Amino acid sequence: MTVKRQRVDRTPPGEWAPFVTRRPRSWWPEAAVLVAFGICTWLSAFHSPLIDLDIWLRDFVDAHRPPWLATVLVYTNKLGQGGIVSAVALAVAAAVARARHTVRPMIAFLFMYGMAGLVLLLKLAFPRIYPHWPRPDPGPYADAAQALLYYPDRSQLGALGDSAVGAYPSGHVVNTFVWYGLLVLLVGALLTARQRRLLLVVPVVVVFFSTTYLGFHWLTDSVAGVFIGVLIVRIMQRMPWGTVRLPLWLEPERRLR
Repeated sequence: MTVKRQRVDRTPPGEWAPFVTRRPRSWWPEAAVLVAFGICTWLSAFHSPLIDLDIWLRDFVDAHRPPWLATVLVYTNKLGQGGIVSAVALAVAAAVARARHTVRPMIAFLFMYGMAGLVLLLKLAFPRIYPHWPRPDPGPYADAAQALLYYPDRSQLGALGDSAVGAYPSGHVVNTFVWYGLLVLLVGALLTARQRRLLLVVPVVVVFFSTTYLGFHWLTDSVAGVFIGVLIVRIMQRMPWGTVRLPLWLEPERRLR
């Protein structure tokens, strides 16, 4: 007879032990992704070979995108839809908070929500039009000069206005790091190592591919999203969520300990 081992949560009520396999020690990875993001941003600000790659890839996938595959990828791209995935993360955080009788999972959610909002500031700081601007179809779409960051002639944006210049970096790609990383932090102890890897890797790969293949973002938008996502996850793993001191009004049960 085979006996299956079950994970037993021995964390006392009112306390919460977030799942982190190993807290980061070195700051070199954070420095490396910041430098990489800076290089990617710099190369996207003038007509570099990276811009030529963006234009070539957009035109290539536009010419090799069967309708059935485009339909499938539109739905899989929703794995990075902030509203949907954040709602799932909120529900899980609330359930863990209720089960553990602590507000800490909700604090982690709010922190990561703020981190996800960081991408909006980056979009404002580095304005860039989307690959399929201008609408409506079928083009012609942005050329190499128009695909640069800080494209100066906003008069050509038409009715889309500044909503046409939010491509860089890809928010969908960042979301896959933020929200699936948070889900592992919340319930990773209930999952196997394989399940955790799948949850962390599959959404990133699927959304990176779909958002680029569908022409929702330039390739460099998605790459920049990976750099920002890795940085946010590293910061999340460094935070002492289970022990950081909170005000008594957030944890009144501490008076009874």
